[in-house]
Amino acid sequence: MIDRRHGFFNRDQETMSRDKREAYQRQRLSEILLHGYRHSKAIRSGFEKAGLRPEEVRDLKDLEKLPITKKADLVNAQKEALPFGGFEVVSETGVRRIYVSPGPVYEPGEWDYQDRRWAQALYACGIREGDIALNTFNYHLTPLALMLDESLGMLNATVVPVGPGNISMQINLMKQLRATAYVGTPSFLMAIIEAAEGMHLDLKKDLHLGATFVGAEMFPESLRQKLESKLDLMVRQGYGTVDVGCLGYECPEKKGMHIPEDVIVEIVDTETGKELETGATGEIVATNFSKVFPMLRFATGDLSFFIEDPCSCGRTSMRLGRIMGRTDQVTKVWGIFIHPWQVDEMMAKYQAVANYQVVVTRKDYRDEMVVYVELKQEISDKMGMKKRLEKEIQETLKVTSEVIFTVKGGIPDRAKKIDDRRIWE
Repeated sequence: MIDRRHGFFNRDQETMSRDKREAYQRQRLSEILLHGYRHSKAIRSGFEKAGLRPEEVRDLKDLEKLPITKKADLVNAQKEALPFGGFEVVSETGVRRIYVSPGPVYEPGEWDYQDRRWAQALYACGIREGDIALNTFNYHLTPLALMLDESLGMLNATVVPVGPGNISMQINLMKQLRATAYVGTPSFLMAIIEAAEGMHLDLKKDLHLGATFVGAEMFPESLRQKLESKLDLMVRQGYGTVDVGCLGYECPEKKGMHIPEDVIVEIVDTETGKELETGATGEIVATNFSKVFPMLRFATGDLSFFIEDPCSCGRTSMRLGRIMGRTDQVTKVWGIFIHPWQVDEMMAKYQAVANYQVVVTRKDYRDEMVVYVELKQEISDKMGMKKRLEKEIQETLKVTSEVIFTVKGGIPDRAKKIDDRRIWE
């Protein structure tokens, strides 16, 4: 019987004392600051604007002297200097892949993926050597699926790179290949379970899952309880962004998300950028140690807090509490971030559009998105306009949405561009 609840991917790192962890991170931080200063135009510019040199950032607290980098900074920098906006530390001929995230934001992928943080997360959720894992994250353009693919390889697990969609095929693969692990969003796992039940399958006998790793969506406790009761196994989540990688992961104890050693995470005041005391809610800001695309003090836009109490799993890192929400109107739908400026740029192409609003709701643990559009005046081919807009939304935002035309004045002038009406526990 496989022990999926105990052990470590890297015991020495995951059980370091606080002093040893801080010394380790100071050394790694010093290395990446110097590397970025020498090879990245954007990082050097950030130091110069702050009136600093890398050697003046001597400890983790000194990071506050550096400016925070926001997603919009990446977008604007890349508009001026394609493809990577000067944040990269290698030429575009020195990268294995170029990823494209909504924005668009171009991100380089290294030739030899060595980041162990997602592997730690996958191990903590119970995936082990010899598992056959269905990776249902999208392999198209964005990096998460390939990061997890490489990380599963670090565990010596076999990967089925199936991606999302086609639920009946997913179920057949799970049965025929006797897949023992699922990697994907929690809502898609719920959809698979409901479809399997509709096929009159016995989830515990006909499927062979032993571990599940979920992410990229809010994960309410009620959904976790439903999944675990139906599958009779633990379901654990990881948290991160495509820009900075894994920032936290749950262990079997389910008492917050352990922060990996190979990243520096701050909880900061959204106004000042200064770090808050342990337990206070603020924005998650992260500094990674990538030698290809280093991000210094990258603002995720997510709100959370630190948990310092010891965890009985044996890991000694600080932990992130649950994600409390966003600092702005940026909203994640089906695991994809939707930015207000993306909607603005998209709608600016249509002269007939006077006003618009994106409304996000949730039904039966699935996200639903509707774009309400107010026209300047009546047009003859409304249905054609609706189809064009829905296609544009799919191509630009990478999310399926219905377009509904509303009466003139139906959208208040001060209404949010993106109105997230989902209620989280």
